[in-house]
Amino acid sequence: MLNPQASRRPASWWRDESVALLQANDWYGLYTTAMGWRIDGGAYTPEAWLMDVCSALLHRQPKTAAHCCDMALPLWVQRPGDRSLLHFVRGLVVADHVGDPRRAVEDLERATHGPEWLRSEAHEELQRVSVAAARSRVRKPRVQPAPAYDQDYSELITNPDSRPPVPDHLPADGGRPELWSLAMQYVRKH
Repeated sequence: MLNPQASRRPASWWRDESVALLQANDWYGLYTTAMGWRIDGGAYTPEAWLMDVCSALLHRQPKTAAHCCDMALPLWVQRPGDRSLLHFVRGLVVADHVGDPRRAVEDLERATHGPEWLRSEAHEELQRVSVAAARSRVRKPRVQPAPAYDQDYSELITNPDSRPPVPDHLPADGGRPELWSLAMQYVRKH
């Protein structure tokens, strides 16, 4: 059974909506659009989750931005290249917005094994954040480690009849999302 809330709009429609809302600095509109996109099948790729992260950052809720990645990683985004993108984003959010570079190192290390187009940038950020982590005075973790994908947990908490539809065409695993550059304008703090 198809999720009754799914509209089956193309990803390009969701991207256009997201761009307009980002340009308007409308965090709530972007939040609801990202949610709609996930319900419509975007939950399986990083791009809709990136818009969730941007929405939380617009709303000045950096822990929520990290939590957006934490929702995607154990349940929805399975492919290793796509997961590395989310680890990269999570690492930057945790280091620069949450202010806990020690907890960001593991995410950025995972991103260095991601798609070729991301590796050098991930290595640069890992080096920068590792230096900050060595100087960090934060002792109590501000976020938990990123969760691993858990197929059993996913099946336990998501009813097969209510899961978002898998899009007919998924982008290449680890492919650069069309909204990546725009999202990085919000994710990058330095």
